[in-house]
Amino acid sequence: SNLMLYSYLTVYGSMYETKHKLKNPDKFLSWTEDNFDYVKYNPRKDINRYGLSITSLDGGLSGRPDLDSLLEYNKENNTKYTERDFTNFTPVYEYEDLKSCIAPIEKDIFRSHILKLDPGGYFPPHRDFHGMNIDSFRIIIPLSNMNPPSFTFIIEDKIQYWKMGSLYFVDTAKMHYLFNSCFEPTYMIVFNVDLNENTVNFITQNMKIQ
Repeated sequence: SNLMLYSYLTVYGSMYETKHKLKNPDKFLSWTEDNFDYVKYNPRKDINRYGLSITSLDGGLSGRPDLDSLLEYNKENNTKYTERDFTNFTPVYEYEDLKSCIAPIEKDIFRSHILKLDPGGYFPPHRDFHGMNIDSFRIIIPLSNMNPPSFTFIIEDKIQYWKMGSLYFVDTAKMHYLFNSCFEPTYMIVFNVDLNENTVNFITQNMKIQ
């Protein structure tokens, strides 16, 4: 069952590092900034958040509707998009090191992007799931400026510490919130991943034992 699969992930912690890695995250970041335009994340809200799509509806980088609020967008446009509709890789995914780090679960990924939180950018406390329909999970790769005191990522009541470029499982069914309190932007990759045996193995067979 889905709950059983999800509990295999969470039994090891709310957030933990795996052996999968994006080599040289700074180089990757410079490449994205040089070649693409980050667009406003959820433009309905006046918060310093930007995104660069790794998957989208058409493989394009407009960020619409994948970086918008799907709820609001669907209401306005009479559409029924869900996170699972965003499965076409954009040119950002052509980066070899990114590809090789995620290749084993490439077919299990939807609505994924690089998130850029400019100074003052934040996500208020929220959960990514409700009720009994957990059928996916989140992977985060921190790219730059993800640690306190400049930046805080809190799960329940714990501040998290990250190694840039490492691939982490993060239990976003738990209450979490994040805030950039310094003068530099924060960057991270957020992957939405289908919950299945292949993806759970990708994480749990490759945990980093601290």
